[in-house]
Amino acid sequence: MELSIHISHNLPGRVRFRFSLPLQNAEKLKLHVMEHEGINEMFYSPVTRSMLVHFNEKVVDLQEILIRTALAFSLENQLKPVHVTRKTERQFITPKGIVAGLSIIASGAITLLLPRSPFQKSLNWLSAVTTAAAVLEHAGYDYRKKGSVDPEVFSLVFLANRTIAGGNLLFPSALTWLATFGRHFSPLEGEGILLKIRKTGDKEQYYEVNVSKLDEKTRYVDLLNIFAEKFLSSETGFDNTIFEKSKTLLKSHNTNLEGIGEKVNRIILNFNQ
Repeated sequence: MELSIHISHNLPGRVRFRFSLPLQNAEKLKLHVMEHEGINEMFYSPVTRSMLVHFNEKVVDLQEILIRTALAFSLENQLKPVHVTRKTERQFITPKGIVAGLSIIASGAITLLLPRSPFQKSLNWLSAVTTAAAVLEHAGYDYRKKGSVDPEVFSLVFLANRTIAGGNLLFPSALTWLATFGRHFSPLEGEGILLKIRKTGDKEQYYEVNVSKLDEKTRYVDLLNIFAEKFLSSETGFDNTIFEKSKTLLKSHNTNLEGIGEKVNRIILNFNQ
């Protein structure tokens, strides 16, 4: 059976992982993971095969906890590859989101059918204002429910920049709306990485972890998700994937992560695009 760790939910300072197989030695795995400073508590449930982790976000990054947990899970299973996945909860489109969408449609229709209409500019501004209000409402809903906001909210940066620059606001409003709410039409929302691990070295031992995105042939190819991800990355600089966050983690550690176990000095991450 393939090894996999699924991120069930994630709140500030707390995350729950679900393992594909029961842990053989939960206490040893916890000791390996908690060698890193900032990981306060880990509670394992053999019934649900899940691990609840409490940690200090100011000291340790969630991505580091994830990689250390995956490595420890692989260690007790003869260094087999580990799939790490996360499925985003689907949500409804907020009322203001519906109003903003209708405003964009109305503005687009006027632009195509009556390009010289005196109402065109007003409708474009209405589209921008209602879209901004909808994105903020969406952020408020997420924060009240989860204590954090979805990264799609950062699309508001793009709309604000285009508003300051001037010009036709219909196109940036439509792109911002799609980046924020388009993903909620998706039949499947999720992402993941594959970790392949090997132990190497003689006097100085270390783990080499090859990180790659899950094979697209095994995933549902969703154009709206792909669009939102690319749009957020190009227009706001926000990376919304486990893979990209792992690369960011590596940059903060100068090439290596702290080791795991008594004899292992470091963890080396390699990324396959």
